[in-house]
Amino acid sequence: MSKHHRVFKLKLARLFQEESSRALALKYKVNSSLICYWAQVYSLNGINSFIHKQYPYSCEFKLHVLKTMATNHWSLSYTSAYFDLSSPGILFQWQKLYARDGITRLKPQKKGRPRVTNLSPTPKPSEQMTEKELRDELEYLRAENAVLKKLEALAQARQKKAKTRR
Repeated sequence: MSKHHRVFKLKLARLFQEESSRALALKYKVNSSLICYWAQVYSLNGINSFIHKQYPYSCEFKLHVLKTMATNHWSLSYTSAYFDLSSPGILFQWQKLYARDGITRLKPQKKGRPRVTNLSPTPKPSEQMTEKELRDELEYLRAENAVLKKLEALAQARQKKAKTRR
């Protein structure tokens, strides 16, 4: 979701034809380079600007944008304005990811934390476990036992301290 509404962007893009971007930036408290970008998007796409129909952008769309930019030797700003992207920065990210990892990184990624799944609510019987799994479980149980012993020792120390205060 954009910080500024579509109507506001269109208004400033139209006003840019009459006033300078610096005057508009001071008046509306928006970065002047952002106003210039919105004006460029508006001049290329007209009244249909700032409508992001294909959001989240598909892998095919991202690849098409990058290839068009390369074949026509367009700048990041012009290409993102031509395709009505939210900002040139998003295109820069796509370009960087594509150069580093190829097409696989252009696929839309799930956002947020991955869901935690319960790791086997019922443990496997020890007869079905491999030797490594048994050793791992033994190590885990020993660590858990040590933590519980330490916790018990701390609780006893607190009780002893409370008795000596009385």
